[in-house]
Amino acid sequence: MSRKSFVLYTEWEDAFDGQPNDIAGELIKAIFDYVRTEEMPQTDNTVVNAMFSIFKPAIDRNIGKYDAAIKQRKEAALKSAESRKHQANDRKRTSTVSVSDSVSVSDTLSFNGESVREGANKVFDLQSIKEQLLSDEIWKESVCMQSTLGVSFISMLPDQLDKFIAYIVSIGEERSISNISDAKRRFTYWWQNHGRKEVQDENKQVYTVPN
Repeated sequence: MSRKSFVLYTEWEDAFDGQPNDIAGELIKAIFDYVRTEEMPQTDNTVVNAMFSIFKPAIDRNIGKYDAAIKQRKEAALKSAESRKHQANDRKRTSTVSVSDSVSVSDTLSFNGESVREGANKVFDLQSIKEQLLSDEIWKESVCMQSTLGVSFISMLPDQLDKFIAYIVSIGEERSISNISDAKRRFTYWWQNHGRKEVQDENKQVYTVPN
């Protein structure tokens, strides 16, 4: 499977810093090769082999999470496509109802038990957004790297999601989030333009010059 990303942990930095550049370079190449091919690196360097064996369990664990997430998304996409096909067939059948039956077209067309008008006005549940994002391990690892705060951002994420949702509600844009992809995109934009600045302001220390 071709993977577009994998996780490098900041706690590994000390291990890299403690090695000469040639060893560190060979090690990072071995990690990239393993993530791409899942074949053990072919190297005669005992230091590289020893360090790689330390990192390998964490790499394997994240590869498993990545592959499982990709499989889940593919299965969800197939189910969604099949559902849309059935819904299109249902709409086609209901649209043949004659106006002479004294039933208006707007009252007849249905979408999973809801009128088309009601379905169009339906808002994606904001609490569900938070739960889905917090259960997406791949997304959490990605957003931690993008946050510039590293793994410490994991503990901050639930509170930041609450602030993000409160912001969306305050500006009246709940209807702009219709699916989880919208939520991920909007959260990234919010963090870059609002959330990060707020955290940085909270962490600023005020120094008083003594008289």
